[in-house]
Amino acid sequence: MPYQTTLNTRPFMYIETKKVAQRLQAGQSFAEIRSAAIEQNFLQLPSHARQLAAINVILKRLGILDGYLLHQFLIADRETSNLILLYALMASDQLFQEFMRQVYLQKITGMEVDLTKQDGLKFLDEKSTQSKQVAQWTGATRSRLATAYLQVLRDCNLLRDGQLVKGILAPDVAQYLRQYGERALYEVLIGSRV
Repeated sequence: MPYQTTLNTRPFMYIETKKVAQRLQAGQSFAEIRSAAIEQNFLQLPSHARQLAAINVILKRLGILDGYLLHQFLIADRETSNLILLYALMASDQLFQEFMRQVYLQKITGMEVDLTKQDGLKFLDEKSTQSKQVAQWTGATRSRLATAYLQVLRDCNLLRDGQLVKGILAPDVAQYLRQYGERALYEVLIGSRV
């Protein structure tokens, strides 16, 4: 999966993702939802281009989730629901997943609590030495992406006032992900290695 900068313009989008998930749960197809997002603008975005970009990203993320996780995303407590969306986001964005494992998980398991934009920039600088694609991104792009990464962590409550916190999953969802989910992503969600 090539690295991407999607989070610069289409970040966490929790409320929008909930709206789409409700339609999926009600039995609508991806095509029907995509069409409704454009024709009815149920995501309430200002332009056709933004509507299309947002719905495509949201459907990609939700497409990662099986029926159980989709249902839990809709009915679980807000923290668990946030973490399920984070799981989908990491599964659909390789660079963000690497950031979460190499920066967030490393810090939280090492009992470091501070996370700053500099940590994100350092990560992206290191990636630029390993990836021609990242090396071609401008400093401004990397800066926006580092900011976006921190905003996602704030949005899902893993970063509060610059301090990292461990996520807390509902026990049934934690058990399900431990058994059926991707181990690397599960470790990030619970903030420890298994």
